[in-house]
Amino acid sequence: MQLSEQANISCMVKGGIFDDAKTWDFVFGFLMIASLGACGISQGAESVEERDTLAVDDSTLTEEGDDADAEAVQEAEEVSSETTGTAPNEQAVGDAGVFDLENGMVLLNSGYEMPILGIGCFRLSQSQAEDSVYWALRDGYRLIDTARIYGNEEGVGRGIQRAIDEGICTREEIFVTTKMWTDDFGDGDAAIDASLSRLDLEYIDLMILHHSQPSNDVEAYQAMERAVEAGKLKSIGLSNYYEPEDFDRLVDATTITPALLQNETHPYHQSTVMKEHIAQYGTVMESWFPLGGRGNTQVLFDDETISSIATEHGKTSAQVILRWHLQAGNIAIPGSSNEAHIQENFEVFDFELTEDEMQRLTALDKDQRFAGY
Repeated sequence: MQLSEQANISCMVKGGIFDDAKTWDFVFGFLMIASLGACGISQGAESVEERDTLAVDDSTLTEEGDDADAEAVQEAEEVSSETTGTAPNEQAVGDAGVFDLENGMVLLNSGYEMPILGIGCFRLSQSQAEDSVYWALRDGYRLIDTARIYGNEEGVGRGIQRAIDEGICTREEIFVTTKMWTDDFGDGDAAIDASLSRLDLEYIDLMILHHSQPSNDVEAYQAMERAVEAGKLKSIGLSNYYEPEDFDRLVDATTITPALLQNETHPYHQSTVMKEHIAQYGTVMESWFPLGGRGNTQVLFDDETISSIATEHGKTSAQVILRWHLQAGNIAIPGSSNEAHIQENFEVFDFELTEDEMQRLTALDKDQRFAGY
């Protein structure tokens, strides 16, 4: 498939021609396979959680002058440290990647703090994205994950603005992630500006390359580095890099170390090799398919180990899996268009898995990916 043909399909998806869920899944999967296959890549795409067939989830400092000015600067820094993404944390990079479960945050190697549980927006229409983002922010979420290829950045932006207008949160408290699609790697600067425009934001907290694409992903990453220098992006990272050598290929050719790697990760595929590899860089793992993904959530929910632990805690299997992610050091972004499930997915900070329970869940690893693309 030529890039022009991919663009036409992307436009039809975004324009709403494919509004049937099964058709959307087929087109999205076909688009990814064709695009990545043209570059010699056999796997790597992403999704977020779904719990039924048709719904998305059924589940500067200035120079100091006199003492008064210095004191004012210190006060400003203290206020800034209480928000998300407004100013880099001055802690040592060695602290990067340590999860603060009490506050639900992790310090990235870029110096910014990121929430460890968020809402994903794959397969959401513009209106669904607006509502789901609004509901999530109302329920306490502060991490929002979307992508250019999802075709709903405008809706995400509207949901954010609704929450801000109602006084639920401020922009500085929200951490927004979007992804640059492979078709756009050839002109990353324009892709970044386009996402900013669609989201209607002055800056994006985290932008990541959606897939490994050796032909031009370094060029695209360098565009994101320029955007960091320009203040358009706060942190940058990668998605769907499954081999240490592939990750290092890009790291060795660029300047800013990726703050985050977003890969398929769940109890049956725990990304152990990549997590161990990226730890040396202070790069954290974020999970798409945190609950297993389309057609596979029930497989995990019905797993005897998971369901028995859920019963012991009076929680759902989804909540136990999400809590496992956080205690295991994975940022999780389950997606949903269901208001009740969005709330349920966030209610994982009021219990803790024991060491024995964590070991039992870790033992479930089969190195089994559910995604076929």
